[in-house]
Amino acid sequence: MARRRVIPTFTSSSLCAGAAICASLAAGDALAAYRFDATEAAFDATYAATPIDVIGVVVDEAGSPISGAEVTAIGWGSGAVNHGEIAFTDDAGAFTLEALARRSVLLRVEIDGYYSEIIPADLHRPLSAAVAEVGRVVLTVQRPGRARILVGGDTMFGRRFIDSDADGVEGEAGDLIRPGTREADARAVLSFLRDVLSSADYTQVNLECPVTANPETPHPYKSFTFFSYPETVRALALSGVDGVSLGNNHMFDYMEGGVTDTLSAVPNAGLDWFGAGVDEATAKGTVLYRTIRGVDVAFQGFSQLVNDGTTLAEYALTASDGPPPKAGALQLGLTQISDFMQTDAVGRFAIPVVHGGIEYSDYPSSGMRRRFTQLAQMGAGMIVAHHPHTIHGVGLYDAGAGPRFIFMSLGNMVFDQDIFETYQSYVAAVDIDEAADGSRAVHRVQLIPFQNEDYVPKLVGGAWLGRAIRHIGHLSTTLPAAPAPGEAADGLTGAVVFASGPRAAAVSDPAQYTTNEQVETRSVPLTNRSTGPVAHLRSDASDSLAALRTTAAASCDYGREIMLYGDFEDSDVDDAFHEGSMWSMSEYRYIENSVVHGGTGAMVFLRKSSSTSEVSTYMNNRVKFEPGRKLTLTGYLKGENAGQMRAQVYWYTSGGASVSNSVAYTRAAGTYDWQRFTVDLTPPANAGSVRVYFRAAPPASGEATTFLDDVSLVEWEGTIADGSLGSAFATPNDWSFVRCTATNPALTTLGVTMTHRSYTLAPTTP
Repeated sequence: MARRRVIPTFTSSSLCAGAAICASLAAGDALAAYRFDATEAAFDATYAATPIDVIGVVVDEAGSPISGAEVTAIGWGSGAVNHGEIAFTDDAGAFTLEALARRSVLLRVEIDGYYSEIIPADLHRPLSAAVAEVGRVVLTVQRPGRARILVGGDTMFGRRFIDSDADGVEGEAGDLIRPGTREADARAVLSFLRDVLSSADYTQVNLECPVTANPETPHPYKSFTFFSYPETVRALALSGVDGVSLGNNHMFDYMEGGVTDTLSAVPNAGLDWFGAGVDEATAKGTVLYRTIRGVDVAFQGFSQLVNDGTTLAEYALTASDGPPPKAGALQLGLTQISDFMQTDAVGRFAIPVVHGGIEYSDYPSSGMRRRFTQLAQMGAGMIVAHHPHTIHGVGLYDAGAGPRFIFMSLGNMVFDQDIFETYQSYVAAVDIDEAADGSRAVHRVQLIPFQNEDYVPKLVGGAWLGRAIRHIGHLSTTLPAAPAPGEAADGLTGAVVFASGPRAAAVSDPAQYTTNEQVETRSVPLTNRSTGPVAHLRSDASDSLAALRTTAAASCDYGREIMLYGDFEDSDVDDAFHEGSMWSMSEYRYIENSVVHGGTGAMVFLRKSSSTSEVSTYMNNRVKFEPGRKLTLTGYLKGENAGQMRAQVYWYTSGGASVSNSVAYTRAAGTYDWQRFTVDLTPPANAGSVRVYFRAAPPASGEATTFLDDVSLVEWEGTIADGSLGSAFATPNDWSFVRCTATNPALTTLGVTMTHRSYTLAPTTP
């Protein structure tokens, strides 16, 4: 049992949603600017002082309970009060960490003879919840002949890390990495991911920049050049990273001098490396050979991108033997991958690490698909890819010797991009077995989702974890069969990816999972023949929409939620509570916890009759959508003497150029309980991204308090001509909403039947 102790008392400044907003407000402060501020501070004090238990079950891969496993809480900031709390599993594999503060933590689950797992525990539960459940944690036996390799995406510590306002001056307020403390600052950036990175036998990421202390010779034709200082790369090694690929399109950003500095600085930092050299012959010779717990592996890195800004040979991004020879990354060409697979990696589990594709995309380009299939045909054990800065699904290719896993884009691990689509990412933990006859195969794949918040990677839990896993599963399931429209299928398919306890499982064989189906029928009122958006209410995190049928003829659309942060929950594990970094906030509009429609957070707007203007909030980033598709904005409002509330939609091109804006919704002033609003949006023809502003006007008298919660922006991605005929969907998927329009105008209700399909990892031999 965990040791029980008294939850300490926190000051109001450490409890408020957004400490800077509330630091000067005490619960009984009569001088508070708004009465609600004092109410919120008092609630937060109660919330933090009300403990919560954490429960879970630890089993092996056969499903047998593991007794005696140690479960330790890891916390930061206001969650540090939970740090070091310990529980042990009983004979049934169950554990309870008792009386923790309601601040999310990571849990380290460990016992001799098994790989340790680092999992998130979402403790930001409503006050009515006395227990937070992390589900079933499956441990993998650790033994000779089995290696756990963890792979991550694009990583660098330059640009906005060292100069956040891009004024050319480093070391200013707001810079995450400062001249005098670069190593410590880079370690702080990695602090929330460190325990995961160090939990594998070998961890490898893509180092997407040269490493140099002399960034004086930038590539003259490139629009973007990156570098990292040597001290920051040392932080990778100290945080659990063992090796890096240098085979990418930024390795030549500071010309030959940058490459030369990198080839010295990276090993000096304690890191293995591969994929670049002072010429092509040298780059090809950088194959990294390692025997990891008896498993022989070989890594090599390749870059698909050869030119940027110019086709002049001396400025190419890849290495060449000349004449004259030039430095750079190893090119992702057929000759280069053939040499690696057919000569260098023979007799080993080959891991080609490839860099290429289309930035900010959802699926691999035709060129990358061609290299994936060629590498698998040549016998690659698994393939790791990146460059789009967004995550792709997990691919499979079977060339006759069993399916090979392809991590088609791992997104960003540590990067400074401020583009909405780049914030979601994952690392993959792959267990590889080597048999007595020397054959090798992937035993188990787990995906560990996280988000980059203000350029800092943080694991996610709760509802956010399920959503993140469903997104990866959706991209895997919906992977096109062919490289391009009109072309033949190339054999590349998607793995089956679904939530399994606090992890994502990626499997290649139907025998590795079981499914359960439930049928739900709802009678939905019709307005002007339409149901409006009907949410797919999931029974668990792996629940997918498997089929849809209506009781009468109706056309039905199906779509996904693309705003992601409109529930105002705090689902990442870090040192702050409800920081709301995705939304514009001030002392007049901030994320609060005492009045919510669902979960533990909502946005509040505060106005007085003496106020001379509206108060507005908006997401700090534009949200992209496929041009030509329709959208629906829906959410919930609650008002207490509220002024008028408006939702104003701003349209942009995919690249960010302003197109137009208009008021899409207006709610009259008054006092009202939670009410849903729904607005169908038809974007301008040239729009590809959007931002929504919510604006609260002052009241006629007194103080106005308006609450906003559970906002969704639905992108409608497909249509069923007649729902009464029924339609099946490939699963796993992330279809979150359907809407139907009845053919018969006389109907007042429509029966909508949804089939839910949930996934469970099947027991297997440990």
